[in-house]
Amino acid sequence: MNSLFLLVWTFLRKIQRAVMIFTSVMVVVLILIQVALRYLFKLPLMGIEELTCMAGFWLYFTGAAQGAMERSHIRADLLQVFIKDTKKLFLARSIGAFIVVILAGIMCSWTLKYFQWSLKSWERSPALMIPMVYAQASLLVSSFLMCFYFIIEFVDYFRQGLGKPPLELPFEDADIFSDTDSSPDKAIPSKGKGA
Repeated sequence: MNSLFLLVWTFLRKIQRAVMIFTSVMVVVLILIQVALRYLFKLPLMGIEELTCMAGFWLYFTGAAQGAMERSHIRADLLQVFIKDTKKLFLARSIGAFIVVILAGIMCSWTLKYFQWSLKSWERSPALMIPMVYAQASLLVSSFLMCFYFIIEFVDYFRQGLGKPPLELPFEDADIFSDTDSSPDKAIPSKGKGA
């Protein structure tokens, strides 16, 4: 596989993980501060909910992109029950993946328009007057990331439908995705075989 693609894939994976860890910690710390101030010290501080909400936006939508990358999002797939031929199964899955790519493209279009509107209106949070575009940018970023990952999934399924091997995509936690022992950053087959 192209080394530039693998470099981008690994970079995105690490950035997403860092954003999810940072925002998770931020949400927990902000909630603990608010609880302590409100119930222990009887001094509620206005605006902590806004910061928590903004961090939550990035946490949830980056998590959605991570789920698309790992192909761990929820799906109802009964094709393997009805289609026994592996090539036909993956061709059928590639049709479903193509429909998902189209829907993700529509979502990208909507989030781009929403982001442009957000930049024009420069809406601010009520208490801290933080521009909401900082939180709303997470929708734009995650929708484009998800569309990218869904395109990769479609290509992988289509290749397997043509009888080619699955794409070799690196995952940090290789043992989660593979039955064999492997090093953490070793490239392993995508989850297309068992997905």
